[in-house]
Amino acid sequence: MDERIDALLTDLEGSHAALERHVRRGELAEELAAQSAERSLRERLRGALGRPVRLTAAGREVVGTAAFLGAGILVVTGTETTIVATDRIAWLRTSDRHHVIAEGGLERLGMASALRRLGALREEVTVVLIEEGTTLRGHLQLVAADYLEIAGRIVPLGAIALVIAAVDPFA
Repeated sequence: MDERIDALLTDLEGSHAALERHVRRGELAEELAAQSAERSLRERLRGALGRPVRLTAAGREVVGTAAFLGAGILVVTGTETTIVATDRIAWLRTSDRHHVIAEGGLERLGMASALRRLGALREEVTVVLIEEGTTLRGHLQLVAADYLEIAGRIVPLGAIALVIAAVDPFA
């Protein structure tokens, strides 16, 4: 009879320990969910700098290394350099879940800054508009505060999904 009582007590202790582990896991999951709710896409993109990324914007897939994060842009380098408007990213894949909270000193530079640098280099660019399938190719004739001129067309910067160039404007 003592053996049965000992076995019952052992079973109860094991059940109690398992219940405590389950409760701790639930608390940990709640804590992780609460911390995740405080993180932003910008922090995730900042954490991806220097790492491989894959994303789509305006129906185009972009694969390479996240090289620069600016005001509303992510520069991805690979066989070509792509400047992606971050609010036009449909989906993104990174190698991990690393987030960086502290901002870099050059993050105030945005699409206009990148385009001005490419214009100064006389680089030919391909501008992909948010309207799928619409691309403009040529040299930037003018980059103003909120628009650019390419191939005789005036394009508001807000209409740009991504810009493809041979060089990284921030390298």
